[in-house]
Amino acid sequence: MKNKTYRWVLGLFLAFFYMLLIVFCVFNVKKDFTRVKESYLREHYFLTNNVLKSLLALERKNYTVDESIKRCYKDYKQQYEGQGIYLQVYKEKECLYTNMPQEIIIDMSKISKVRDKREVGITNIESRKYIRVAGYLPEQYSQYAIVYYADITNIVDGWIKNTVSIFIVAIIFTVILSICLLILFEYLFKPLEKISDVSMKIAEGEYEERLDIKGEGEIAKVVHSFNTMSDKITDQMQTLEENAKEKQMLIDNLAHELRTPLTAIYGYAEYMQKTRLQEEDKYVSTQFILDESRRLKSISEMLLGMSALREEVEIDMRIINMGELLDRIAQLESIKLKEKGIQYTYSSTIKELYGNEDLIESMLVNLLDNAIKACYETKGSITLKAYKKGAEKIIEVIDNGKGMTKEEISHITEAFYRVDKSRNRIEGGNGLGLALCEEIARKHHARLSFESKPNEGTKVKVVFALRI
Repeated sequence: MKNKTYRWVLGLFLAFFYMLLIVFCVFNVKKDFTRVKESYLREHYFLTNNVLKSLLALERKNYTVDESIKRCYKDYKQQYEGQGIYLQVYKEKECLYTNMPQEIIIDMSKISKVRDKREVGITNIESRKYIRVAGYLPEQYSQYAIVYYADITNIVDGWIKNTVSIFIVAIIFTVILSICLLILFEYLFKPLEKISDVSMKIAEGEYEERLDIKGEGEIAKVVHSFNTMSDKITDQMQTLEENAKEKQMLIDNLAHELRTPLTAIYGYAEYMQKTRLQEEDKYVSTQFILDESRRLKSISEMLLGMSALREEVEIDMRIINMGELLDRIAQLESIKLKEKGIQYTYSSTIKELYGNEDLIESMLVNLLDNAIKACYETKGSITLKAYKKGAEKIIEVIDNGKGMTKEEISHITEAFYRVDKSRNRIEGGNGLGLALCEEIARKHHARLSFESKPNEGTKVKVVFALRI
């Protein structure tokens, strides 16, 4: 594009420039020629007037007209000799006298006999250029004409020399202009070439490439916009890559999670089909199949819930009575808490919360379930409290259980991730609870955070932006 634009701009400029230059040279030569022509017309007019005076004087001395013409011709021929000026005398169409170095006869019938009318032309004589001025004598001598030839070779050579000099200067100017224009286009198109190179690199997957061009001009604005676009593309690609990794991890984990219960179900079913069992053995086998089927159902329901939450659809939001919600959750979890002997307390200084009650309940139940699993068999305690801080409403679930390392916290919300895989599997966990909690929090424009230390317990905090 740069080379094509350069050629077009340079070509159009030079065409316009040389057209103007030719017009200028032609106009200048015409102007000089007009000045030269007028000069020699005056010279011819002066000559014919002097010849007329001489003829009148000779006629008074009783010279015939032909003798007087001959005498005047000789006098002026001698006067102009050595000055590069030649004379011809015509009577009607006949050339009477001439001192031309070569024979030149002009058609005098084409010369006007009107007083002060002159014919001007250019004649080449022995490789030199002469201006020719022809005109008839006035009054009673009008049958005679004088043709005046003056050498203008040096003048014409001067015109040519000046024109050649102008064109040489124009060519030098053209070369300088071409170089300057090339440098200018290199400067102007350099950012565009960089943009093109970076675009190609980004297209090839090098998303970290950026342009480093400073300034406040239009190119700088384009570069800023390009970098902004590149940043957005990079963010989108990173998001897509992360989503792809998450999906692949989800699929891998799901395949792993499904394989164990399906293998167990298939094995017990095959065992029951091929073996004659006592009623007690049948009960154990069918109970195991039911447990594993219930686990598969739980996994599918969790996945369906997460899938629905990830859709960009607004959920049904209403005002939730926090007292009633926390009382209901305490009643739901009471059996689990009693079985493990865990002390549970809850309190709320928030009367109301804006959100989807079913989803909020599901999130808090999952958080409490995880806290119960994390607590030890004895001296376990869990505290749930809801309060307002500044422009935010906060719900905290605090336990004194096993706790987690920083590495474990960084993966805790990943689907199918378990801190203690063997224990969670025994207790019925599927590793989807906290992933679902994070989706519920995101859907409520809230954030989920974890604070934990091994053997000291965990604090889970859900922070809602103040809506009411």
